[in-house]
Amino acid sequence: MPRSGRLSRRIRWRGTSLKAQTGISAEILDAVRHHHEYLDGSGYPDALSAESITDIVRMLTIADIFAALIEHRHYKPTMPRPEAYGILSGMQGKLEKALVIAFKEVALTR
Repeated sequence: MPRSGRLSRRIRWRGTSLKAQTGISAEILDAVRHHHEYLDGSGYPDALSAESITDIVRMLTIADIFAALIEHRHYKPTMPRPEAYGILSGMQGKLEKALVIAFKEVALTR
């Protein structure tokens, strides 16, 4: 794994540890920690799968992926919303299909 990926994961976990001391709800802390988990167990940091992933995490994962695709980053141009939604739709087995379908109106109407 590239150094930047390891560093990014370490920062997210440290952020979760620090936030735990602030009284933020366990549900929110869980979402912060696990928003890169996939239903098929291929995500990180804990390789959770299906029933182990809460609804909030499932929704946040979809929004996070979409934002990463459409927002400008120094290492990539922005992606058109329809193309980004197509990528989400193609992530079968990784994302909750019903939530991806429900997200379509939000994804394509701004």
